[in-house]
Amino acid sequence: MTSSYFNEWLDEYNDYLRLYEIFGDKEYLEEAREVLVSLKAMVVRAEYHQRFLHQIMNGGVNAS
Repeated sequence: MTSSYFNEWLDEYNDYLRLYEIFGDKEYLEEAREVLVSLKAMVVRAEYHQRFLHQIMNGGVNAS
């Protein structure tokens, strides 16, 4: 994943927080939290994927 992809998610998170600060609508805060949860899940998956590729490249996983 490219860093610009993560930047877009962070921008969306910041936008929802800003809307919450301006209007005080709890829906904006909930949307911000959902974006953050999704972003964290993507980071975990990306880290798992990198570890898996590292194991494959170093012969730690059988490809049978």
